[in-house]
Amino acid sequence: MMNDFLTRVLGPQAADRFIAQIIPPDGQKNCYEVASHGDRIVLRGDCPVSVAMALNAYLTEVCRINYSWNGNREIRLTHFPAPDGPIRRTVDQKYRVYMNYCTLCYSMAWWDWSRWEKEIDFMAMKGINMPLAVVGTEKVWFDTLVALGMTQEESLHCISGPAFWAWQLMTNIDSYMPPADQKYIDERAALGQKIMKRYLEFGMFPIQQGYSGHLPLIAREKFPAAKIQAKAEWCDFPATAQLDPTDPLFSRIGRIFLEKQDALFGSHHFYACDPFHEGTPPKKWPGYLKKVARAIDRVYRDFDPEGIWVMQSWSLRPGIVRAVDRDRLLILDIDGNRAKGTRNFWKYPFVSGHLHNFGGKNSLHGDLDGVAENAYAKLKMRGANVVGTGLFPEGIEQNPVYYDLAFDIGTRSGAADIDVWLDDYVRRRYGSQSADARAAWALLRKSCYHKNAPYEEEAGSIICCRPAMHPRHAAPNDKLGTLYRNEDLIRALGLLLRDRAALAASDGYQFDVCDLTRQILSNRALELHGAITALCEQRDIHAAEKKIAEFLTLLEDVDTLVSHRSELTLARWINGAHRLAADEAEKKYYDKCARTLLTLWGDIGRDPALCDYAWREWGGLIREYYLPRWRMYYDAVLENMRNGRETPDNTPNGRLVFDRPLTRATEVGKKLFEFEYRWIDTMCDYPEPADNDVLPFVDRLVEKYRLV
Repeated sequence: MMNDFLTRVLGPQAADRFIAQIIPPDGQKNCYEVASHGDRIVLRGDCPVSVAMALNAYLTEVCRINYSWNGNREIRLTHFPAPDGPIRRTVDQKYRVYMNYCTLCYSMAWWDWSRWEKEIDFMAMKGINMPLAVVGTEKVWFDTLVALGMTQEESLHCISGPAFWAWQLMTNIDSYMPPADQKYIDERAALGQKIMKRYLEFGMFPIQQGYSGHLPLIAREKFPAAKIQAKAEWCDFPATAQLDPTDPLFSRIGRIFLEKQDALFGSHHFYACDPFHEGTPPKKWPGYLKKVARAIDRVYRDFDPEGIWVMQSWSLRPGIVRAVDRDRLLILDIDGNRAKGTRNFWKYPFVSGHLHNFGGKNSLHGDLDGVAENAYAKLKMRGANVVGTGLFPEGIEQNPVYYDLAFDIGTRSGAADIDVWLDDYVRRRYGSQSADARAAWALLRKSCYHKNAPYEEEAGSIICCRPAMHPRHAAPNDKLGTLYRNEDLIRALGLLLRDRAALAASDGYQFDVCDLTRQILSNRALELHGAITALCEQRDIHAAEKKIAEFLTLLEDVDTLVSHRSELTLARWINGAHRLAADEAEKKYYDKCARTLLTLWGDIGRDPALCDYAWREWGGLIREYYLPRWRMYYDAVLENMRNGRETPDNTPNGRLVFDRPLTRATEVGKKLFEFEYRWIDTMCDYPEPADNDVLPFVDRLVEKYRLV
């Protein structure tokens, strides 16, 4: 198995230069070693994941290589230096958890097996041993509903589509953009089986789906005597149903669900279950919550005596937690903020996590200093029953520096010196110890990656914002307005460009220059929009026309810029969806799902509360979607000014949804909404995106926008 892993990661010729060996653990802890034997490198570990960590240590500490989602996506070893001496590490964290439910849709919805295989290898190298394992659970739910007496057609209709399945597992929605054919759920199950098999080959502890009482609303008709309550609407989506865990039907459905899952994927002792997630229990008194906890725990205990209930801290209820034995529950503190207010979760075992990104947005942000401090180590020193670390982003494949550090800290026993770490990162990322590059990253650390940067309120994008004169947010979890000085980013870009002769050959450098320039211009667009708003309020139509033209041209330039990198393109996202399709009908279905998630989020025939939640400053998406919206809006603004009417902004005193006005509060808002609906329903094919040398175009932008 390990030889296959080395061949996948390194290629067959390089893999022959390595020897993989299994050694005893360090007590009950994972450990690994790197050594040399003749002209070969020896990787030792107590399990396959530990051997993979040994390879990662060799690549990062000896070869000085950066392996990333964004730039440096392949490892090409031509030299095999021996370490100066044996490297040996013991990993204190028992569990290293990875993935938020949302990650499966915001980033992974269109992954085929080859992409999953690459990610699982990446996980192992980074020390992940507890991944979320719910791909293919569409089939589990389908089989469960059929077993409960629903027809196959009814059961299929209850399954949400590939871009939205995560929120059904989280009990927020059901029956949203359902597939038309059962072959879809069979395909998902087959992919999930491959993923599970590989997890187990690595010796990982997959977290499988548990049952918390969620049901489609149709279940109330099927089981009229059961205590099934319609939940409050979630983000304006139609209500789903919640079966009271104290009802006898709960144990029956829970058992069926776990048996159907076992038949497909086996049972591996960790079951995710968040009762009343983002909802409200029908009764709040402690005695009832205690009964709920015991009813759920009994289902897992009866089915799997070794089973452990895995619960997120997001919707934690003390009455439920404290009714379960400590050895039967594992809490995931997904944003790392809940331990303090719960006295370290009342001594229950928990995982200290990082939640960095909402929706897969690609703004530059993250608290590098905070990650480097190693919350796990600090909690451990204070006597908390913290048993692991976790990384729970809603979306990945952005901000590569943040994730490189977060994965690194996830297996460290203490803090990292962030200055030393960043210097090492520059060397690995760019293959150079460039003083200019190190100075650039020192600036970035104190600007967009500043200490105490709020994970829950990252910088919004005016480019991707639904047009308005005074928008406050582009999406629910961001804020329009720079949280740092754009001049610092411009200075950092100048430093990176100054040493291009030493850095330009690095794929990581090419990506970073592109991404940094994108952020600078996005911030500049916000400044431009502010100037336009002021001119419109002053009724200076000629000056406003000029500034609007500058704004629209800037958006065109950003689109061209990011199109130089395949990671930053709509085409990559859409083509991934198309490749999974078995026929033209499925291709059109996947295409609409893919477009909807990034834009309207909800195709429910009315103003969707979550519109633009997953905005991306991507090539193609700006040109096709965001730019036309702004052009339509500004055309309406100028027309009104010419005719002496007020600017067509959304009604400021009307209903706000996530602090944003309704889309259709004005005539231009209605036209924007119609455009958005047309766009998500317009399928087209794209050439496969490629990576191109971005530096000549960046030079043009630097001159054009005076970024010096």
